[in-house]
Amino acid sequence: MRGLRSWAIAGLALAALAGGASSASAASSYDNCVNYIDAVPIVISTPGTWCLRHDVVTNATGIRAIDIETNNLTIDCNGLSLSNLPAGAGTRSTGVFAWGYSNIAVRNCTIQGFRFGIWVTGASPGAGRPPGTGHVIENNRLAQNRYSGIEVVGFGSVIRGNIVVNTGGQPQGIQGWAIRALGGVDIIDNVVDGIVDDGVVTAFQSTGILSSDFAGSNPDIKSNGMLIQGNRVRNLLQKGGSVPVGIEVHGTGIWVRDNLIAQATPTPGAGLGCFSGDARVRDNVVKNYFQGLYGTCTDDGGNVSY
Repeated sequence: MRGLRSWAIAGLALAALAGGASSASAASSYDNCVNYIDAVPIVISTPGTWCLRHDVVTNATGIRAIDIETNNLTIDCNGLSLSNLPAGAGTRSTGVFAWGYSNIAVRNCTIQGFRFGIWVTGASPGAGRPPGTGHVIENNRLAQNRYSGIEVVGFGSVIRGNIVVNTGGQPQGIQGWAIRALGGVDIIDNVVDGIVDDGVVTAFQSTGILSSDFAGSNPDIKSNGMLIQGNRVRNLLQKGGSVPVGIEVHGTGIWVRDNLIAQATPTPGAGLGCFSGDARVRDNVVKNYFQGLYGTCTDDGGNVSY
């Protein structure tokens, strides 16, 4: 008993140390903040790291809650929440928005209830600004965003480690997707779980992850060598004549590997669809789709459909 008691005391001491370390870590996450987002809408034109220090809620139905107007900017929510849930399913608001800028990062945020959760895009070529580059969208949780969870247009960018759940539900909306990326965007280690409709429409199109190799209106401006790897996509609504696609890719030089795409019951549609180009697919697991691989995918082996 004495030995067990000693171990218990030691465990409590370690827990106390761990708690202290966690607090110190949390505090240090504010060290690089140049300013704080305490209310929205806000327009940010000063580069650096902008942080949340408490949950932020808005009931506005037509705003860009965080509107980025500069290059080289990071939004770090430190695990806190940006919510538009009080606005209801018909909201037109966007959580985090940037258009035509480069090196935008959004991390550690819970973003919920907007029409678009995160929308970071470069301008179309010829529209006055070049396509954005170097975006990083990582370690965010997006829930109940009514049309799209994450949208990124920009070369040399990455979407990784995000959880996107229960996307959709806008009134009369006929489609929804969790993650959409155009240009040179790697999509790595994300979880997509649930795309839903408003319960009224008779047909609804669900797409878990969409990737294309070009951005903007000029199809000659393309990127090659994008990687879509380690994602889990599940529970996409199938309704009417529209069918879901777990992962949809367009273009050349796209590698799709080690993804798990699943439905709870047998479902019309494609687990992994290649709609143009020569995407190489390997070691993906697809469950309960009528078609595991569809279209122009080049099967490099190890893919399992059941």
